[in-house]
Amino acid sequence: MNPLSLAGLFAALVLLGGCVPKTDTATPLSLAEVNADLERELADFDKQTLDEEWWKGFGDPQLNAIMAEAQEHAPSLKSIQARYAQAESIIRSAQSHNLPSVSADASVLRERFSENHIFPAPLGGSVNTLYHPSLGMRYDFDFWNAREARINAAKNGAYARRAYLSAARLTLSSAICETYLAWHYDEEKRRVLGTLEQSALEEYSIVRRRYALGLCSKTEVRESEQKHARIQQRIAAQRVLIEGRKKSLCVLAGFLPSRASQLREPRVSETFRAPIPKEIVLNLLSRRPDIAVAKYTLLSKGYGIEHAKAQFYPNIVLSGNLGFTSFGRSSLLEYASATPGIGIAVSLPLFDGGEREANLQHAASDYNASVYEYNEAVTRAANEVVGLLKQSVWLEEQLRFHREELASRGMNEENARKKHRLGLSDKLPALARKSEVLEGELGALELENVKVSLQIALVRSLGGGYREGKE
Repeated sequence: MNPLSLAGLFAALVLLGGCVPKTDTATPLSLAEVNADLERELADFDKQTLDEEWWKGFGDPQLNAIMAEAQEHAPSLKSIQARYAQAESIIRSAQSHNLPSVSADASVLRERFSENHIFPAPLGGSVNTLYHPSLGMRYDFDFWNAREARINAAKNGAYARRAYLSAARLTLSSAICETYLAWHYDEEKRRVLGTLEQSALEEYSIVRRRYALGLCSKTEVRESEQKHARIQQRIAAQRVLIEGRKKSLCVLAGFLPSRASQLREPRVSETFRAPIPKEIVLNLLSRRPDIAVAKYTLLSKGYGIEHAKAQFYPNIVLSGNLGFTSFGRSSLLEYASATPGIGIAVSLPLFDGGEREANLQHAASDYNASVYEYNEAVTRAANEVVGLLKQSVWLEEQLRFHREELASRGMNEENARKKHRLGLSDKLPALARKSEVLEGELGALELENVKVSLQIALVRSLGGGYREGKE
C-alpha cells in the first residue's frame, strides 16, 4: 500500500470514529483568590516554621515514644498503607501496557484422525501425536493517549492514597496528643483538688470544734461535711477520668489494655505554641494532606475524562505469531514445520448503543463531583485556619482576665490570713478565700486545656508539617 492510500485510510478511520460529545466540567477554586484572602486575614500573625514531628515541642519523652510506636504499628494506619501499596501495583499494571505483550504456549495432542474427514489415508484412520509450540506477540497502538491517561489517572490515585495516609497520621497524632495533654491537665486538677480537700477537711475540723463550744449550729457542721464529701467525689471522678484517658491512649496507639498500667504521669512543657508557617499565605494548600487528597483525586478524575474520550476514536492492534506444528518431534523445528503469521487489526467504534457517550458523561460527572469536593476542602481549610487563629487570640484575652481575677483572689486570701495572724478573725475566712483561689486555679487549668486543644487543632489545620511528595 502506497503512502497516499495509507493516509487516506487513516483519514477515513478518523472520520468514521465519530465526534466526541461535548461535556460540561466544573472549575476548581482559584488558588490566587484563596491566598489573597488569607494574606489579608493573617497579616498580624508572626510566622515561623512547622515541623513534621511537631509534638516534640511539648518536651515529653513518653509522648514522643507513644507517638513513634503508634505511627509505626497502629492498625488504623496499617490498613491505609496496604491500600497505598495496592495503588502502586495498579500503576505498574497500567504501565505494563506500554510494552508489547509476549506469550508462549505449547501443546501435545494424541488424536485419531477420521477416515471420513478431509484427511486422506494413510493419515485418515491413523493415530498420531501432534506437537505445536508457539510464540505470540501483541501490541496495541495508543494514538489518542488513552493508555497514558489511564496511567496518569492511576498515578494521581496513588498520590491521593499517599496523601490520605499522611492525613490519617496527622489525625492520629493530633488525637493522641490531645488525649495526652488532657491527661496532663487532669493530673494537675487532681493535685489542686487534693489541696482543696485538705483545706475543706481543716475547715470541717474548725467548724466541729466551734460546734462543741456552742459557737455554731449543727447545720453549719453538716454543710462543712457535705462540702468535704463533694470534693472527695470530684477527686474520685477525676481518677476515673484519668484512667479513661490512659485507656483512650491505648486504643488510639494500638496498645493492649495492660499497657495502660505502664504509662507514667505526663511531664509536658506548657510553653508550646503552634507556629504559623512562613509560607502559609503562598502555599497553605500544599501543606494540608486532606487538600492534597482532594487535589490528586481531582487530577485522577480529569485523566478519566481523557481516557473516556479516546474510546471514540479507532485503534490499531499489531499481532504476530511464530509456531511449529509437526507429527513427529524429530522434524518439529524444521522450516517445513514452521507456521509464522502476522496480522493487523483495526477497531472502529461505530455504534454501541450510546455506551461510550454514557461512559464519558459518567467520567465528567465524577470529575465535577471531585471539583466541588476540592473547592469545599479548600474553603473549609482557609476558614478553619483563620477561625482557629482568632479563637486563640480571644482565648488569650480570656486567660488574661482570668489571671487578673485569680491574682485578686490571691490578695483577698492574703488579707484574710493577715487578719487571722493579727487575731482579728479566726481561720475560717482565710480558708474560704483559699478555696476560692483553688477553684480559680481549676478554672485556669480548664482554660489552659482548651488553649492547648486549640493549638493542636491549629497544627492539624496547618497540615502538621506535611509536605507533598513525602509519605
